[in-house]
Amino acid sequence: MPSIFELCQPREDVLAGRVRDEELVADLRAVVNGTAPKEYNDPATFFGHTYPTRGLKSLLEAVCRRVSGAGGELNSVIRLDTQYGGGKTHALVALVHAVRGMKGVDQPGTFVDPALLPQPGAVRLAALDGENADPTNGLTLEPDLKAYTLWGEMAYRLAGREGFARLAESDAKHVAPGAETIAELFGGQPALILIDEISAYLRKTAAANPAAAGQFTAFIHALIKAVTSTPGAALVSTLAVRADSGEASDAYQSEQQAAAQAFAEAFAEAESIVSRTLLQLDPTEEDETVNVLRRRLFDTVDEARARKVVDEYAGIWERNREHLPADASSAEVRDQFVKGYPFHPETLGVMVEKLSSLANFQRTRGMLRLLVRTVKRLWETRPSDAHAIHPHHIDLTHGPIREELTTRLRQQGYSAALSADVGAESGRDKAVAQQIDAERFAGLPPITSYVARTVFLHTLAYGNSAKGLTAEHLRYSVTSPAIEPAIVDEARKAFAEKALYLDDRPGAPLRFQVEPNLNQIIQREMQEVDAAEVRARLDDTIRRLFTAKQGGFNLEAFPGGPHEVPDEVGNGRPYLVVLHYDAHPLDTSPDHLPSDLIRMATVKGVRDEPRLFRNNAVFLVADAPHTNEMKSRMRRRLAVERIRNSDRTQELAEYQQNQINEQYRKLESDVAQAIHHCYRHLYFPSGAPIAPGQAKLNHTTVDIPSASEAIGKAQEYIKRALRNQKKLLASGDNPDAPVYVRDQTLLKTRGEISTLELRNEFRKSPNLSILLDDEPLVQCIKDGIEQDVFIYREGEQLWGKGDPPPAIRLTSDAYVHTMANAKEKGLWPRKPPEPEPEPVSDHVERGTEAPYRPGGGAVPGGAPTGAASPPLAPMLSAEGAMRQALQELFEQAQGRNVKALRSMTFRVFNASDARLVQKGLAACRNAEIRTEVTAALTGEGFEEFHVHFKGSFKEANSLYSNLDAWIRRSEDFDYKATHTLSFDPPLSTSKASADQFRDMLSKHGGGEVDIVAEQAVEEAS
Repeated sequence: MPSIFELCQPREDVLAGRVRDEELVADLRAVVNGTAPKEYNDPATFFGHTYPTRGLKSLLEAVCRRVSGAGGELNSVIRLDTQYGGGKTHALVALVHAVRGMKGVDQPGTFVDPALLPQPGAVRLAALDGENADPTNGLTLEPDLKAYTLWGEMAYRLAGREGFARLAESDAKHVAPGAETIAELFGGQPALILIDEISAYLRKTAAANPAAAGQFTAFIHALIKAVTSTPGAALVSTLAVRADSGEASDAYQSEQQAAAQAFAEAFAEAESIVSRTLLQLDPTEEDETVNVLRRRLFDTVDEARARKVVDEYAGIWERNREHLPADASSAEVRDQFVKGYPFHPETLGVMVEKLSSLANFQRTRGMLRLLVRTVKRLWETRPSDAHAIHPHHIDLTHGPIREELTTRLRQQGYSAALSADVGAESGRDKAVAQQIDAERFAGLPPITSYVARTVFLHTLAYGNSAKGLTAEHLRYSVTSPAIEPAIVDEARKAFAEKALYLDDRPGAPLRFQVEPNLNQIIQREMQEVDAAEVRARLDDTIRRLFTAKQGGFNLEAFPGGPHEVPDEVGNGRPYLVVLHYDAHPLDTSPDHLPSDLIRMATVKGVRDEPRLFRNNAVFLVADAPHTNEMKSRMRRRLAVERIRNSDRTQELAEYQQNQINEQYRKLESDVAQAIHHCYRHLYFPSGAPIAPGQAKLNHTTVDIPSASEAIGKAQEYIKRALRNQKKLLASGDNPDAPVYVRDQTLLKTRGEISTLELRNEFRKSPNLSILLDDEPLVQCIKDGIEQDVFIYREGEQLWGKGDPPPAIRLTSDAYVHTMANAKEKGLWPRKPPEPEPEPVSDHVERGTEAPYRPGGGAVPGGAPTGAASPPLAPMLSAEGAMRQALQELFEQAQGRNVKALRSMTFRVFNASDARLVQKGLAACRNAEIRTEVTAALTGEGFEEFHVHFKGSFKEANSLYSNLDAWIRRSEDFDYKATHTLSFDPPLSTSKASADQFRDMLSKHGGGEVDIVAEQAVEEAS
C-alpha cells in the first residue's frame, strides 16, 4: 500500500523549513503599507497559497460589487465571525489585494469575477488594526502626527492630513464623530473600511481612558450609518465569535462580547434606515478548514490513489467495527477522509475539538503552524506506517513541535508528563512509552509512543470534561493498515500499567494529569529497594517456579561450576540445571555456547574430570536482554509490598489503596511471566549438536502461554519442549527403536550388557533420549525381543521372540544380549533337549530331569540325565569409575569365597577415560599387561582413520600421544581399549591386598571401565 510520501508532494518551502511564523500570521497594516512578507504582500503568492472557501468568495463578490459600482450587492456592511485564528485577517488581506486589482494573480476568477475588480487606486482604503492602535501614546501617522483613536487613524487613511484635521478634535477628546462627518472622508469615491482585532483596541482604551471606551458603540453607529448611506462605500469588520451562537471563547472574551453588542445595537438602528445591511460571514467554515490546510501545505495530492488508501482504512474499520466508535465506519467519515487526505479524520478532529478550545490556539493559523512542523518532520523521518497523517504522527519528541504544544499554548504544566511518559527529548532517558516499545514491540512501529502521543493531544483541551478519550476512540485514532486494533489495546494496557502521569482514577478517560499518579509513588519506592533484596527474592522465586511438585527433573539451581552439577544416578531422575541470570546470561546467538555451559556439560568435580552421565542433565539459560525486566518486575513487587505493609497507605486515596492491593496480587504472576520470558533458552545433550566440539549440546526455546500456567507447571513446558525435539521419554511415550539403542550403546561392541548398565547408557550417551522414568526402556527391551533384536536373560532363563513377555527387571543380574551375541555364545536358538534314555524302571531319580525355562525351552547345554557338569572357574565382573568398579569386583570375590585372581581384563570405550586408565595401570608392577586398541575416526580433512594395535602395554604408550592428537581433531569416533593383566603369582583378594591394588590403580581418578576377572586355576580345580 502506498504511503503519504508516494501520494503527496509538500510545498518546497514547507520541506525546506523556510515557513516562518510571521508568514503564518497576517498583519493587515503591513500588507496595506507594503511591508509584509512576500507570502502576504505579493498577490500572486498570497492567492497561490489560499483556498477559495465559500465564505471568502462571498466576501470578495459582495465588497467588489459595492466598491466597483457594478450593482446587485446585497450588503454594504459585513461582519466576519469566526474563532480566534479562523482566517478573519487572512480574508481582510484578500480584500486589500482585490480592491487593488489582484495584480499578477493567475486565474483570479477562482476567487471573484474579474469584471467586478476595481481599477488600481480607484478605492479609498482604511485598514484599522486594533493590535496596532495606541490609545495611550498615540499611533504615529507622520513624524508630527499621531492618532489616539480608530476614527482618527481612519480619517488619515481615507483622506490624509486634511481628513485627520477634520477629526482632530474628536481624536484628541476620544469622542466619536458623527455619520455625516465620516461620510465627508469618502470624498465622493468608493471607499473600503476594514477593522480587525477590535477586542485588542477596546482593552487598551479601557485601560487608558475608561470613560472613552463607551465611545466605540457611538463610533460604530455613525460609521455604519455613513457607509450604508454612501454609494460605493463598504465596511468589513472581524469578531472572534462563533457565527452560529455569537459567543466568544478566546482570551478577549469580554471585549469581543462588547463589540458584538455594539454592532447589534448599531444594526438594529441601521435596519430602520436600509434593510438587509448586515452580512455575517465565516470566511473559513469548519468543513473547509482541511482544504485551506492542504492548499498551503501540499503542491499535489494523488486523489485517485488516495481513494484506494481510504478504501483500505474503511475495510479495517468495518472488520473491527465492534471495537471502534459507532460512527467510525460511516459513509460520512469516509467522505471526510477522502476530502481531507492525507489527514486522518482524527488529526483535524483533535485540533478542532480539543486544541481549539484553548485560549491561545488560533484555529486555522494554529493548525497550520503545527502541521507545517509535522509535515517537515514526517518527510525527514519517513515512518513506514505513514499511509495517512494520524495524530500520533505529530512527533512530540521534536523540539519545534514540543514547543508549539507546551510553551506557545501555555501548557507547561504537562511538561513533566510529556518527558516522563510520552517522549523524551534527544539525549535524555527514554520515556515510559519509548521503553515499552523497545522491550515489547521491537521491530514494529512505535505503537506505545503512538498511544501516548494521542492521549497527550486529547489532554490539551479547555475544561476537565473535554480532556481525554475512550479506549474505542484511541483504537480508531491509531489503527491503520500497518497497526491492528488488538495491538493498540496491548500497548494501551502496557502503558497504563507503567505511566507515571496518566489519570489512574477508576472510570477516568485516557488523559494525563499535572500531578503524578500511583505509579510515580511506586517508582520512588522502587528506588529505595536494595539490589541484594531484589536478587534474594528473585532467586527464591526462580527456584520455586522450576521445582516440580510431582515427578520430573531434579532441580539444580545456580551452580557455581561443574563441581556443583551432580554426576550421579541419584533417585533416577535427570537434572534440570538453571544457570544464574547474572553469572551466565546468554547475550549472543544461541549457537554460541557459553564456555561455562560447555564445562558444566562435559566435566565434573573440582579437577574437571570427564563427566560420566552426560545425557542426564539439561540446562536452562537466561536471556541477557530480558534480565533487567525480570529484576524490575521483582523490584516493583517489593516496592508495592512495602507500601502495602506500611502506614503510608492511609495517605492514599481509597481507589489508590485498592490499586495497591490489586497490583500486589497481580505482580506475582507478572514476576513469573518475566522470569519465563527471560529463561527461554534450553540446552540439551544431542547427537546433532549446534556447535562442533565435545559439548554435544543442542538448543530449543521454552514457550509458556501465560504466567498463570507457569506457576507450578514450568517443568511441564520444559518437558514438552524436549518431547518436541524427540529428546525426552516418559511413561506412555513410544520408546527408541531397539536397533538404534543397540548401535548407540555398549551392546554394539560387547554384545551383552546388564539392564542396569543399559539404563545407565541412556544417562551417558547424548545420542539417546533422556529417560524420565524406566517404562520406555522396559518397552524398548520388550520390542527388541519381539523384533528379534534382543535376547533377555535372568540367570539361566532366556526370553526371545515368540516367548511370553518377560517381567523386565533393571538390575545388575539381568542381561540383554544382541541376537548376534546370543548366537555366538550358543544361547539362541535354544538347543533341543537331549532325548531321554529308555527308562530302566518306573523310578527316576529326582534332580536328573533336563532343566526347562518358562515357555518350554531347555537351557542351552543342559546336561543329560545322569551327566556330571565339569567345574567352571567363576567369572567376576563390574563396571563404573575405576575405584568404584574395583571395589565392587573384590567384594564379589570375597562374597563368593574366591581367594585369588589369575587375570583381570579392563575394557575402556571412551578415549578421554583411556588416558586415565593407562596412568593407573602403569603403576602395576606385579602383572604382565597385554593391550589391544581399536579406533575408527572421521573429521575435517580425513574421511577415515583406523588404528588397530595389539601388543605389550609398554609399547602401547607410544601410540597414545599420536592417537590423542587425531582424536582431538576428529568429529566422530569409535574407540575401544582392552588391557589384560596376568598375575603370577595370582592376585590375592584379601582386604589388605585388594585395597592396596584398588588405591594404586585409581590414584589418577581412573576413568570409567568395564572389568572382568578370572579365578586362579589352581583354586578353581
